Amino acid sequence: MASFRASAAVVDVRRGVDPPDVLEAARRAVATGWTVEDAFVDVEPLARGTGPPRVTVRFVVPTGNDQEEDAAAWQAAKTLATGLGRVAVWSDLRVFRRDRGQWVRLDGSA
Repeated sequence: MASFRASAAVVDVRRGVDPPDVLEAARRAVATGWTVEDAFVDVEPLARGTGPPRVTVRFVVPTGNDQEEDAAAWQAAKTLATGLGRVAVWSDLRVFRRDRGQWVRLDGSA
């Protein structure tokens, strides 16, 4: 199985939503179709003044060829964005693939 990360910047939380619910919404959305390995919020961009915090969900995609796996990872990312959009305003959706011990950003939206 190939390991991926999908992340999005959280610009604002919708009225009445508790901040911990934002991470849970993203995790739950991806878990509808993929096995989630981890989920976290990276506040470093906010602390450095380089942008808003990012929600990241790490998940696995069943083995196929690289193109199929990458397409499935982008579908998981879009699912994350849909779930996240219910509780927060987000931007900058990204997908990373684990390759030889490093996270490599995937271009486009396969």
